[in-house]
Amino acid sequence: MSRFWLFFAYAPIFMVLILSLAPLPSAHGVFLSNLNDTCFRCICEASTGCSAQADCRQSYCGPFSISRAYWMDAGRVVLPNDDPTRWGSFEDCANDYECATNIVNQYMEKYGTDCNSDGLVDCIDYTMLHVNGGPRCQGALGGAFASKFFQCLRSK
Repeated sequence: MSRFWLFFAYAPIFMVLILSLAPLPSAHGVFLSNLNDTCFRCICEASTGCSAQADCRQSYCGPFSISRAYWMDAGRVVLPNDDPTRWGSFEDCANDYECATNIVNQYMEKYGTDCNSDGLVDCIDYTMLHVNGGPRCQGALGGAFASKFFQCLRSK
C-alpha cells in the first residue's frame, strides 16, 4: 500500500488524537457557548428584576430566585472558602450575584438540553431549564416572567 493511501487510512485516528488533546474553553468543565452575560442578565431580570436587594422569599433566594433543591441539584455551589454543609451557605451564595450565576451555570451544565426542540441549545432553552427544571424543561415560558425575559432579550 502506498504512503498516500496509508495517510488516508489513518487520518481519522490522527484527527481524534489531535482533537482530544485540544482544550475547550469552559467555566467549570463543560463549555456552554450560548450561556452568556446577556442570558444571565435576562434570566435575572425576569426572575426578580435583578435587584441587588433580592433576598430569600418563600424558600427562593437571590436575584435568580433559586430554591434549595435547585442549589443541591447544581452541586451545592458556595462562596469562596465557604463550606456547603454550613447552615446559611446556600442563602449566602444564592444572594450573591456572582455566586448565584455559578449555581445557574452548574445547573445548566448538568441539564443542558434542547428544551423547545428547535435544534439549538440557546438562552431560551437555558431559561426553560431554569424555570421548569431539568427533567421537565419542555414547559413553555409564560406570564409575567416570559414577558420580562423576552423584553430583556430584545433590548440587548
